[in-house]
Amino acid sequence: MSSDQAGHRARPALAGLLDEATRLLGGDDPARVADLLHEAVLGGLDPDDTTVLRSVIGLVRALNDSSVEDGAVPLPRSGLQPVADRALVVTVNQDGTIAIAPDALHDVLGYPVSAVPPRSIGDLVHPHDRPALQRAFASLAAAPGSQVQVDARVRHADGRWLVLAISMVNLLETTGINAVVAHGHNVTEKRAADRALAVERARLRELVLHLAGGVVVDDGYRVLLDNTAFDRIFRPGRAVTGATVAELLDLIASECADPVLAWETLDRMVRSGTVHRAVRLALAGGRVATCDLVPLRASSSMGTLWYFRDITRESVARSELEETNRALEEAANLKSRFVATVSHELRTPLTAVLAFAEMLEDCPDPLSAQQAAHLAVISRNANRLLRLVDDLLLLSRLETNQLSMSFTDIDVADLVAKATENHVPIGARAGISVTASVGTGPRIHGDPARLTQVLDNVLTNALKFTTTGGAVRVSAKADQASWTIAISDTGIGVPAADLPGLFEAFTRASNAGAAGIPGSGLGLSICKQIVAVHQGAMTIESTEGVGTTVRVTLPAGPGADDAEVDTGRQADGGNGIGEGIGTGGMGRR
Repeated sequence: MSSDQAGHRARPALAGLLDEATRLLGGDDPARVADLLHEAVLGGLDPDDTTVLRSVIGLVRALNDSSVEDGAVPLPRSGLQPVADRALVVTVNQDGTIAIAPDALHDVLGYPVSAVPPRSIGDLVHPHDRPALQRAFASLAAAPGSQVQVDARVRHADGRWLVLAISMVNLLETTGINAVVAHGHNVTEKRAADRALAVERARLRELVLHLAGGVVVDDGYRVLLDNTAFDRIFRPGRAVTGATVAELLDLIASECADPVLAWETLDRMVRSGTVHRAVRLALAGGRVATCDLVPLRASSSMGTLWYFRDITRESVARSELEETNRALEEAANLKSRFVATVSHELRTPLTAVLAFAEMLEDCPDPLSAQQAAHLAVISRNANRLLRLVDDLLLLSRLETNQLSMSFTDIDVADLVAKATENHVPIGARAGISVTASVGTGPRIHGDPARLTQVLDNVLTNALKFTTTGGAVRVSAKADQASWTIAISDTGIGVPAADLPGLFEAFTRASNAGAAGIPGSGLGLSICKQIVAVHQGAMTIESTEGVGTTVRVTLPAGPGADDAEVDTGRQADGGNGIGEGIGTGGMGRR
């Protein structure tokens, strides 16, 4: 029997033999493959044909080893039957006809074993993929012994299109074969995963490229990606992608003011394998950058993400702001020292003036009416100046947290009642009624003298700005959390435009000056700060020409023994700060 006759007889069964051999080889059963070849010889293939078949099977095994994917093929959706994870081996004759083992056609593409196999590969391939497959086949046919690989969509029996990775080998001039052997493996899921991964990588790359900060991504050895912001910061003058991590360190360090220190710092960061945030890098030319270093990990190290930001402007602005704050703090301290010094120096001569005025009043020789009037003016204005000096000293100590307070349990109802009683006679002399409505409630923890000072100031203001025939009403109500003390009057009120700044030092209502009512504008400012030390709040509501209501809210607290509470590092050292307490001695609104 000639070789051509043997090849003609062998060709119809060759595809089935190759497919079965491929399946067995996929299960790594070479002994069974040897048995298969022996059965082929017994079935009529001569030794030469068996040798050719053995060579083809060796080639198929190599292709199978390189293309089989890890893991099983996932089950398809919509209840469709799974696609077998096996290869489809096809022999393509010179005239374009094909031979396929029926069981492989059934297992891979779902066609019944009894179905008439297609005569041309084009009957199964997607129309859009046929040109590429034909070009690959033509290129293969022109080079005996060569092989090519191409992806093509092949129709499944249920209508799906499966992607097969098809490897074709030119055996047209091989005796006994005289055909092209095509080995196809289902890679539908893998190609879909590859496309999804490519999309995600493209999205990630676009994100990285458009970040405002400089970004570099490496795989632990070489740079995989960098963006234009990194180029702007470090001006490498060459492509960074592809450079080694060591070269990247050299590039960054070369732009730093101290290259050696920068290189050592970055090298330690990389070797540590931990996250580093906002590491400052002093760059040449006075520029400043920060670096975030984030190791990328999954089951093992995957490299590093570098993120750089040029913070030169922010750094300069921060330095200028810190310098401005230092200057303002120094000015505030200087002002406080100046106020304290001047106030202290003023207090001594004022005390002497008042002392000698009292001595003149007690002089055994009677004063004339004119002398007595002049002496009264001296005493009145000296006392006014003394109160102003005391207020300035008190405000200075409050602002610098140097005012000591004695905290103890306080009966708020009793405190409010007594403060109101002290002002009833003053109101009566001016023709103003002063009434109080005080409820019951929990005790609070605070300094009774300072809180009395607050109530005295507000009550004095209410009387001072209320005309004859008016009224001042005091109410104190409590709940479980706090006390609210409200002092209302029917006085001249405060213009709406003046209300926001009324608690600032040296600020008075515009209509108070117009009415010729004296005051320093310190009283409410001092009161609010005292209330704040007690963790309370102070508000004011007013309508010009109708009246004013001042509310003081004080939190209820647990009882405690008497305690010295220092608002700063120093206690009240004397200097007459407390002499006006409880006497209404603060400057008024």
